[in-house]
Amino acid sequence: MTGLVIQTLGFISIVVIIGRARAHHCNFNLVTGPHGVSDDALSASSTYKSCYLEDGRINSSDGWCPNNTDNGNYFQVEFKEISSLRAIQTRGRQIFTQWVTMYSVNTSLDGLTWTAILNSTTGDVKSFPGNFDGDTIVTNNLEGNVMAKYIRVISISGYASTRRSMRLEVLGCPISFLSDTCQTCKGWKARLGSTGDVLKVLEEMVASNHGMCGLRCFRQPDCDSFFFDVGNNHCRLLNSTLDGSSPSVHLDGVWYFIKNTNVDF
Repeated sequence: MTGLVIQTLGFISIVVIIGRARAHHCNFNLVTGPHGVSDDALSASSTYKSCYLEDGRINSSDGWCPNNTDNGNYFQVEFKEISSLRAIQTRGRQIFTQWVTMYSVNTSLDGLTWTAILNSTTGDVKSFPGNFDGDTIVTNNLEGNVMAKYIRVISISGYASTRRSMRLEVLGCPISFLSDTCQTCKGWKARLGSTGDVLKVLEEMVASNHGMCGLRCFRQPDCDSFFFDVGNNHCRLLNSTLDGSSPSVHLDGVWYFIKNTNVDF
């Protein structure tokens, strides 16, 4: 089964996908290819004069590189639409001994507010292993279902004292693909909260992303809905039955994710 929700918190929208149905098809190249982006959708913290943004594509014969050799430089992509991100692929700079050996990942839905992907065990910013040469593709799978319109891959360390050069691909699928898929799987649905919508809070926790928050709800028998705050990675598991003594949350104007009780999970 698969489900979809768009949650609005101020000007921030969060999209959550939970489930198994046809997930193996969500494996498109989102940077280069039919579902990829134009060169105008590529940007970076800085770009050295002899290597260009378009060189940051995974199949380039060169590679993007920043103006300096510092860590903390990033390569950024704006996807065509909000997409489910499943894996990140990187390569170094093919014609030079320049590559990133460790990186972190930030995502955004509006290009203004950014959220780091966290380690689901420690809650710290997750460090992904990068490359060990200039040409081998290294793939890192993402936990849960990370939804984003923008991604930044940020260098933590690189080879020697060289430029932290990179070629990048992101695997996943656009939200429109998931929406079409979900027409035949009704295990979950979205609801826009209105005045008077108050739900009992079963549990509050930090989750590494909105997909992991949804998985927590799926595994909690009493949880029939949830929402996730992208600003602080705060996950709330909810139940629609109030008992007067439990903590509660008002959902006026908020899209949240609920189980469809008419479906046998």
